[in-house]
Amino acid sequence: MISRRLILAGLAGMPAMAIAQANEPEFYPVPVELIANLERLQGAVTLGPRNAEIRLYEFFDYNCGWCRRTSVDSRALIKANKDLAVVLVNYAVLGIPSISATRVALAFSRQKADRYLDFHEALFRRRGTIDGQIAMDVAGTFGIDRKRLLDDADSDAVTAAMRAASQLGSTLGFQATPSYLVGTEGFTGFLDRAAKQKAVEAWRRCEKTRCA
Repeated sequence: MISRRLILAGLAGMPAMAIAQANEPEFYPVPVELIANLERLQGAVTLGPRNAEIRLYEFFDYNCGWCRRTSVDSRALIKANKDLAVVLVNYAVLGIPSISATRVALAFSRQKADRYLDFHEALFRRRGTIDGQIAMDVAGTFGIDRKRLLDDADSDAVTAAMRAASQLGSTLGFQATPSYLVGTEGFTGFLDRAAKQKAVEAWRRCEKTRCA
C-alpha cells in the first residue's frame, strides 16, 4: 500500500486553490526563463517524436472531468501532426485520491513508458473517484510487476517528480486543470481537439498560438 507519509508529502506540494474549470481559455505569454529547463521535467511523459518542433504540454488530474474529456485527443493530434509531441504532466491538484493515483501513474511510466498512453486512456475510462487502488487495478491489466510498482510509487524519485510538476505549474500560473503550454504561451481551462489543433497550426506558422 502507498504510505500515508508519502501521500501527505505529495499533498504538501500541491496548489491550494486548484479546481477544474471549463471556462473559455485565455492565452497568455510565459517568460522564457520560467521554462528554460522544461524538457528535463521529471515524470513528464512525451508522446510522439522526441525531436518534435512543436510541443503541447498538458497538465492534468485523474479526477478532473474536463481532463477526462480531453484525454482522448492526444492520439489523434500526434497522428495528424508529424512535427508535434504531446507531453503529459501529472498535476495532482484535486486531493488525496488524485495524489495516490498520480503516484501509481508515475511509477507505471517508469516501468512501461511505451504503454503509458494506453494506461492513461484506460484509467480515464474508469468511473467515479480515481485513487491509487483503481490505478493499481488498471496497471495490473498491463502485466505490471505489482511489488515493483508499489515500491516505485513510494519512492523519493516519484515524490520529486510530483513536486517538480507542482512547482512548475504554480510558477506558470496553472491553478486549474486541464492547463496547457504551447511554446511560450499558456492556457488555463478546457480546450477541445479543434482548439488545440488550431493552436498547433498557428504556432507552426508564426510561433504564436494566435497569428495576427
